[in-house]
Amino acid sequence: MSDDLFSQLFNLFNNDDGEVNWQLAEQINNHINKDVQEERLLSNSDLNYQEIFRVIELSHKSNANNEFTPLELSLMDSKRYGTWFLNSVKHFDFSELQMFEGLPAGILGAQSSLIGMQLGNIAGFLSKNTWGLSHFGIILPRNSSLAINKNNFDLRISQFSIDEKEATIALMLLEYIALTLGEYTAPFNYLIKQLKKSNEELLANIKDVEPNFDPSNFSNPEDLMSNIPELNNFDIDSMLDVIFAPLSFYRSVIKYFAKNLIDFIDSSVFDLIMDLGLVSNQGPGSDFELKISKYDEKSDSFITFLIESKNELSLHDIISDINLIPSVDELNDPISWAARTSLPPI
Repeated sequence: MSDDLFSQLFNLFNNDDGEVNWQLAEQINNHINKDVQEERLLSNSDLNYQEIFRVIELSHKSNANNEFTPLELSLMDSKRYGTWFLNSVKHFDFSELQMFEGLPAGILGAQSSLIGMQLGNIAGFLSKNTWGLSHFGIILPRNSSLAINKNNFDLRISQFSIDEKEATIALMLLEYIALTLGEYTAPFNYLIKQLKKSNEELLANIKDVEPNFDPSNFSNPEDLMSNIPELNNFDIDSMLDVIFAPLSFYRSVIKYFAKNLIDFIDSSVFDLIMDLGLVSNQGPGSDFELKISKYDEKSDSFITFLIESKNELSLHDIISDINLIPSVDELNDPISWAARTSLPPI
Protein backbone atom coordinates (compact mmCIF):
# COMPACT_ATOMS: atom_id res chain seq x y z
CA MET A 1 0.00 0.00 0.00
CA SER A 2 2.80 2.39 0.96
CA ASP A 3 4.61 1.49 -2.27
CA ASP A 4 1.50 2.40 -4.26
CA LEU A 5 1.20 5.71 -2.41
CA PHE A 6 4.87 6.48 -3.03
CA SER A 7 4.44 5.68 -6.72
CA GLN A 8 1.41 7.98 -6.93
CA LEU A 9 3.30 10.83 -5.27
CA PHE A 10 6.35 10.24 -7.46
CA ASN A 11 4.22 10.30 -10.61
CA LEU A 12 2.37 13.40 -9.43
CA PHE A 13 5.54 15.39 -8.73
CA ASN A 14 7.27 14.19 -11.87
CA ASN A 15 4.33 14.74 -14.16
CA ASP A 16 5.94 16.61 -17.05
CA ASP A 17 2.98 18.88 -17.76
CA GLY A 18 4.88 21.62 -19.58
CA GLU A 19 6.02 24.64 -17.62
CA VAL A 20 3.43 24.09 -14.85
CA ASN A 21 2.31 20.87 -13.19
CA TRP A 22 -1.37 21.78 -13.28
CA GLN A 23 -2.43 18.42 -11.88
CA LEU A 24 -0.41 19.07 -8.73
CA ALA A 25 -1.77 22.63 -8.52
CA GLU A 26 -5.35 21.34 -8.55
CA GLN A 27 -4.56 18.63 -5.99
CA ILE A 28 -3.19 21.26 -3.60
CA ASN A 29 -6.20 23.52 -4.11
CA ASN A 30 -8.51 20.57 -3.42
CA HIS A 31 -6.57 19.71 -0.26
CA ILE A 32 -6.81 23.28 1.05
CA ASN A 33 -10.56 23.15 0.38
CA LYS A 34 -11.00 19.57 1.64
CA ASP A 35 -13.58 20.64 4.24
CA VAL A 36 -15.90 22.12 1.60
CA GLN A 37 -19.15 20.19 1.32
CA GLU A 38 -20.75 19.65 -2.07
CA GLU A 39 -23.82 21.83 -2.17
CA ARG A 40 -26.21 23.41 -4.60
CA LEU A 41 -25.50 27.11 -4.53
CA LEU A 42 -28.52 29.33 -5.01
CA SER A 43 -28.81 33.09 -5.19
CA ASN A 44 -30.61 34.89 -2.39
CA SER A 45 -34.37 34.46 -2.54
CA ASP A 46 -35.12 38.08 -3.40
CA LEU A 47 -32.18 38.54 -5.79
CA ASN A 48 -31.68 37.17 -9.26
CA TYR A 49 -27.93 36.94 -9.83
CA GLN A 50 -28.34 36.06 -13.50
CA GLU A 51 -30.51 39.12 -14.03
CA ILE A 52 -27.91 41.32 -12.35
CA PHE A 53 -25.21 39.80 -14.55
CA ARG A 54 -27.20 40.63 -17.69
CA VAL A 55 -27.62 44.26 -16.58
CA ILE A 56 -23.86 44.52 -16.10
CA GLU A 57 -23.21 42.77 -19.41
CA LEU A 58 -25.46 45.20 -21.31
CA SER A 59 -23.86 48.20 -19.60
CA HIS A 60 -20.40 46.98 -20.53
CA LYS A 61 -21.28 46.21 -24.15
CA SER A 62 -22.57 49.73 -24.62
CA ASN A 63 -19.15 51.06 -23.61
CA ALA A 64 -16.65 48.47 -24.79
CA ASN A 65 -16.41 44.85 -25.72
CA ASN A 66 -13.50 42.50 -26.30
CA GLU A 67 -12.76 38.81 -26.56
CA PHE A 68 -12.08 38.60 -22.81
CA THR A 69 -15.57 39.71 -21.79
CA PRO A 70 -17.32 36.99 -19.74
CA LEU A 71 -20.39 35.50 -21.38
CA GLU A 72 -21.99 33.72 -18.42
CA LEU A 73 -22.20 33.69 -14.65
CA SER A 74 -21.34 30.71 -12.43
CA LEU A 75 -21.96 30.49 -8.68
CA MET A 76 -19.27 28.33 -7.08
CA ASP A 77 -18.13 26.94 -3.74
CA SER A 78 -14.53 27.65 -2.77
CA LYS A 79 -13.09 24.39 -4.18
CA ARG A 80 -14.62 24.96 -7.61
CA TYR A 81 -13.59 28.60 -7.48
CA GLY A 82 -9.97 27.58 -6.89
CA THR A 83 -10.15 25.24 -9.89
CA TRP A 84 -11.72 28.01 -11.96
CA PHE A 85 -8.85 30.33 -11.00
CA LEU A 86 -6.24 27.79 -12.08
CA ASN A 87 -7.99 27.21 -15.41
CA SER A 88 -8.20 30.98 -15.90
CA VAL A 89 -4.46 31.62 -15.63
CA LYS A 90 -3.27 28.84 -17.93
CA HIS A 91 -2.83 31.35 -20.76
CA PHE A 92 0.12 32.97 -18.97
CA ASP A 93 3.70 32.00 -19.82
CA PHE A 94 4.92 30.94 -16.37
CA SER A 95 8.30 29.95 -17.78
CA GLU A 96 9.17 33.62 -17.33
CA LEU A 97 9.22 33.06 -13.57
CA GLN A 98 12.60 31.31 -13.61
CA MET A 99 12.57 31.36 -9.82
CA PHE A 100 14.00 27.90 -9.30
CA GLU A 101 17.30 27.91 -11.15
CA GLY A 102 20.03 25.49 -10.14
CA LEU A 103 17.81 22.52 -9.36
CA PRO A 104 19.34 19.04 -9.85
CA ALA A 105 19.00 18.07 -13.49
CA GLY A 106 17.95 14.57 -12.52
CA ILE A 107 14.72 15.69 -10.89
CA LEU A 108 12.25 15.45 -13.75
CA GLY A 109 9.47 17.99 -13.62
CA ALA A 110 10.89 19.73 -10.52
CA GLN A 111 10.53 23.19 -12.02
CA SER A 112 6.95 22.65 -13.19
CA SER A 113 6.01 20.95 -9.90
CA LEU A 114 7.37 23.78 -7.76
CA ILE A 115 5.45 26.34 -9.81
CA GLY A 116 2.39 24.09 -9.63
CA MET A 117 2.69 23.95 -5.85
CA GLN A 118 2.87 27.74 -5.64
CA LEU A 119 -0.13 28.24 -7.92
CA GLY A 120 -2.12 25.59 -6.05
CA ASN A 121 -1.45 27.37 -2.77
CA ILE A 122 -2.42 30.73 -4.29
CA ALA A 123 -5.66 29.28 -5.69
CA GLY A 124 -6.48 27.68 -2.35
CA PHE A 125 -5.69 30.84 -0.40
CA LEU A 126 -7.77 33.07 -2.68
CA SER A 127 -10.72 30.68 -2.76
CA LYS A 128 -10.81 30.31 1.02
CA ASN A 129 -10.10 33.90 2.04
CA THR A 130 -11.38 36.33 -0.61
CA TRP A 131 -14.67 37.34 -2.18
CA GLY A 132 -12.97 37.26 -5.59
CA LEU A 133 -10.38 38.86 -7.86
CA SER A 134 -11.08 42.47 -6.84
CA HIS A 135 -10.41 41.67 -3.16
CA PHE A 136 -6.62 41.75 -3.66
CA GLY A 137 -6.53 43.37 -7.10
CA ILE A 138 -5.77 40.23 -9.10
CA ILE A 139 -5.50 41.11 -12.79
CA LEU A 140 -4.57 38.06 -14.87
CA PRO A 141 -7.37 35.44 -15.15
CA ARG A 142 -9.19 35.02 -18.47
CA ASN A 143 -12.40 33.05 -18.69
CA SER A 144 -15.68 33.19 -20.59
CA SER A 145 -17.46 32.48 -17.30
CA LEU A 146 -17.55 35.00 -14.46
CA ALA A 147 -17.14 32.94 -11.28
CA ILE A 148 -18.70 34.10 -8.04
CA ASN A 149 -17.07 32.67 -4.90
CA LYS A 150 -20.55 32.48 -3.45
CA ASN A 151 -20.14 32.08 0.29
CA ASN A 152 -17.41 34.71 0.64
CA PHE A 153 -19.22 36.97 -1.83
CA ASP A 154 -22.42 36.86 0.25
CA LEU A 155 -20.46 37.28 3.47
CA ARG A 156 -18.92 40.50 2.20
CA ILE A 157 -22.32 41.93 1.28
CA SER A 158 -23.78 41.01 4.68
CA GLN A 159 -21.09 43.02 6.47
CA PHE A 160 -22.69 46.35 5.53
CA SER A 161 -26.02 47.97 6.34
CA ILE A 162 -26.70 49.08 2.79
CA ASP A 163 -29.20 48.08 0.14
CA GLU A 164 -28.51 44.42 -0.61
CA LYS A 165 -29.29 44.65 -4.31
CA GLU A 166 -27.06 47.69 -4.83
CA ALA A 167 -24.24 46.01 -2.92
CA THR A 168 -24.63 42.83 -5.00
CA ILE A 169 -24.58 44.76 -8.28
CA ALA A 170 -21.52 46.74 -7.17
CA LEU A 171 -19.54 43.71 -6.02
CA MET A 172 -20.44 41.65 -9.09
CA LEU A 173 -19.46 44.57 -11.33
CA LEU A 174 -16.07 44.79 -9.60
CA GLU A 175 -15.51 41.10 -10.32
CA TYR A 176 -16.69 41.54 -13.91
CA ILE A 177 -14.25 44.41 -14.49
CA ALA A 178 -11.35 42.51 -12.88
CA LEU A 179 -11.95 39.58 -15.23
CA THR A 180 -12.20 41.73 -18.37
CA LEU A 181 -8.88 43.35 -17.46
CA GLY A 182 -7.32 39.90 -17.79
CA GLU A 183 -6.51 40.90 -21.36
CA TYR A 184 -3.48 42.64 -19.83
CA THR A 185 -0.52 40.59 -18.58
CA ALA A 186 1.65 43.60 -17.66
CA PRO A 187 0.23 43.88 -14.10
CA PHE A 188 1.28 40.32 -13.24
CA ASN A 189 4.60 40.64 -15.08
CA TYR A 190 5.28 43.75 -13.01
CA LEU A 191 4.74 41.77 -9.80
CA ILE A 192 7.17 39.10 -11.00
CA LYS A 193 9.74 41.77 -11.85
CA GLN A 194 9.44 43.29 -8.36
CA LEU A 195 9.68 39.86 -6.70
CA LYS A 196 12.84 39.05 -8.61
CA LYS A 197 14.38 42.37 -7.66
CA SER A 198 13.55 41.81 -3.98
CA ASN A 199 14.92 38.25 -4.10
CA GLU A 200 18.18 39.51 -5.61
CA GLU A 201 18.52 42.11 -2.87
CA LEU A 202 17.82 39.52 -0.19
CA LEU A 203 20.32 37.04 -1.64
CA ALA A 204 22.96 39.76 -1.89
CA ASN A 205 22.54 40.44 1.83
CA ILE A 206 22.80 36.82 2.97
CA LYS A 207 25.56 35.60 0.66
CA ASP A 208 28.08 35.90 3.50
CA VAL A 209 25.95 34.25 6.18
CA GLU A 210 27.77 31.91 8.55
CA PRO A 211 28.02 28.42 7.00
CA ASN A 212 27.01 26.75 10.31
CA PHE A 213 23.85 28.84 10.66
CA ASP A 214 20.88 26.52 11.32
CA PRO A 215 17.47 28.02 10.40
CA SER A 216 15.65 25.12 12.10
CA ASN A 217 16.47 26.68 15.47
CA PHE A 218 13.85 29.39 14.90
CA SER A 219 10.09 28.97 15.11
CA ASN A 220 9.02 31.80 12.78
CA PRO A 221 10.40 33.91 9.90
CA GLU A 222 10.68 37.06 12.05
CA ASP A 223 13.00 35.36 14.58
CA LEU A 224 14.96 33.81 11.74
CA MET A 225 15.51 37.15 9.98
CA SER A 226 16.38 39.01 13.18
CA ASN A 227 19.11 36.48 13.97
CA ILE A 228 20.93 36.89 10.68
CA PRO A 229 23.34 39.80 11.31
CA GLU A 230 23.70 40.37 7.58
CA LEU A 231 20.01 41.36 7.48
CA ASN A 232 20.07 43.82 10.37
CA ASN A 233 19.96 46.75 7.96
CA PHE A 234 17.70 45.09 5.41
CA ASP A 235 14.17 46.49 5.27
CA ILE A 236 11.90 43.46 4.93
CA ASP A 237 8.78 45.64 4.88
CA SER A 238 10.00 47.58 1.87
CA MET A 239 10.69 44.28 0.09
CA LEU A 240 7.04 43.32 0.57
CA ASP A 241 5.72 46.79 -0.23
CA VAL A 242 6.83 46.44 -3.85
CA ILE A 243 4.14 43.74 -4.10
CA PHE A 244 1.40 45.21 -1.92
CA ALA A 245 1.55 48.71 -3.42
CA PRO A 246 0.86 47.63 -7.03
CA LEU A 247 -1.92 45.29 -5.83
CA SER A 248 -3.52 48.30 -4.15
CA PHE A 249 -3.13 50.27 -7.37
CA TYR A 250 -4.80 47.48 -9.37
CA ARG A 251 -7.70 47.52 -6.89
CA SER A 252 -8.13 51.25 -7.47
CA VAL A 253 -8.04 50.74 -11.24
CA ILE A 254 -10.79 48.09 -11.01
CA LYS A 255 -12.86 50.35 -8.76
CA TYR A 256 -12.44 53.36 -11.07
CA PHE A 257 -13.65 51.45 -14.13
CA ALA A 258 -16.59 50.01 -12.18
CA LYS A 259 -17.68 53.43 -10.94
CA ASN A 260 -17.62 54.81 -14.45
CA LEU A 261 -19.52 51.97 -16.09
CA ILE A 262 -22.89 52.50 -14.43
CA ASP A 263 -24.51 55.64 -13.04
CA PHE A 264 -27.47 54.20 -11.13
CA ILE A 265 -25.40 53.26 -8.06
CA ASP A 266 -23.71 55.90 -5.94
CA SER A 267 -19.92 55.71 -6.20
CA SER A 268 -19.67 55.61 -2.39
CA VAL A 269 -21.07 52.05 -2.49
CA PHE A 270 -17.97 50.91 -4.39
CA ASP A 271 -15.71 52.74 -1.93
CA LEU A 272 -17.47 51.09 0.99
CA ILE A 273 -17.31 47.55 -0.39
CA MET A 274 -13.66 47.86 -1.42
CA ASP A 275 -12.51 49.39 1.88
CA LEU A 276 -10.53 46.59 3.54
CA GLY A 277 -10.18 48.56 6.77
CA LEU A 278 -13.86 48.99 7.60
CA VAL A 279 -14.63 45.42 8.67
CA SER A 280 -12.37 43.53 11.04
CA ASN A 281 -11.09 40.31 9.52
CA GLN A 282 -9.19 37.91 11.75
CA GLY A 283 -8.69 35.29 9.06
CA PRO A 284 -5.47 34.26 7.28
CA GLY A 285 -5.91 37.09 4.77
CA SER A 286 -6.10 39.87 7.37
CA ASP A 287 -2.37 40.64 7.28
CA PHE A 288 -2.50 40.96 3.49
CA GLU A 289 -5.52 43.25 3.78
CA LEU A 290 -3.72 45.49 6.26
CA LYS A 291 -0.60 45.79 4.12
CA ILE A 292 -2.49 46.43 0.88
CA SER A 293 -5.01 48.87 2.35
CA LYS A 294 -2.31 51.23 3.63
CA TYR A 295 -1.72 52.17 -0.02
CA ASP A 296 -5.37 52.46 -1.06
CA GLU A 297 -5.66 56.20 -0.41
CA LYS A 298 -2.46 56.86 -2.35
CA SER A 299 -3.66 54.66 -5.21
CA ASP A 300 -6.97 56.50 -5.44
CA SER A 301 -5.14 59.83 -5.30
CA PHE A 302 -2.82 58.74 -8.11
CA ILE A 303 -5.80 58.06 -10.38
CA THR A 304 -7.37 61.38 -9.41
CA PHE A 305 -4.09 63.10 -10.33
CA LEU A 306 -4.00 61.26 -13.66
CA ILE A 307 -7.53 62.35 -14.58
CA GLU A 308 -7.35 65.93 -13.29
CA SER A 309 -3.97 66.59 -14.91
CA LYS A 310 -5.40 65.40 -18.25
CA ASN A 311 -2.38 63.18 -18.77
CA GLU A 312 -2.20 61.77 -22.29
CA LEU A 313 -1.77 58.27 -20.84
CA SER A 314 -4.98 56.47 -19.88
CA LEU A 315 -5.36 53.78 -17.22
CA HIS A 316 -5.61 51.23 -20.01
CA ASP A 317 -2.28 52.49 -21.34
CA ILE A 318 -0.70 52.17 -17.91
CA ILE A 319 -1.78 48.61 -17.14
CA SER A 320 -0.84 47.48 -20.65
CA ASP A 321 2.82 48.47 -20.24
CA ILE A 322 5.05 47.19 -17.44
CA ASN A 323 7.16 50.34 -17.70
CA LEU A 324 4.20 52.64 -17.02
CA ILE A 325 2.92 51.00 -13.82
CA PRO A 326 3.79 53.32 -10.90
CA SER A 327 6.33 52.26 -8.30
CA VAL A 328 5.81 52.57 -4.54
CA ASP A 329 7.57 55.95 -4.53
CA GLU A 330 5.57 57.15 -7.53
CA LEU A 331 2.27 56.32 -5.84
CA ASN A 332 3.39 58.68 -3.09
CA ASP A 333 4.55 61.26 -5.63
CA PRO A 334 2.53 61.10 -8.88
CA ILE A 335 4.41 64.08 -10.30
CA SER A 336 7.61 62.02 -10.33
CA TRP A 337 5.77 59.33 -12.31
CA ALA A 338 4.51 61.95 -14.78
CA ALA A 339 8.04 63.29 -15.20
CA ARG A 340 9.49 59.81 -15.79
CA THR A 341 6.84 58.68 -18.27
CA SER A 342 6.91 61.93 -20.23
CA LEU A 343 10.64 61.72 -20.88
CA PRO A 344 11.63 60.52 -24.35
CA PRO A 345 13.17 57.02 -24.41
CA ILE A 346 16.96 56.90 -24.29
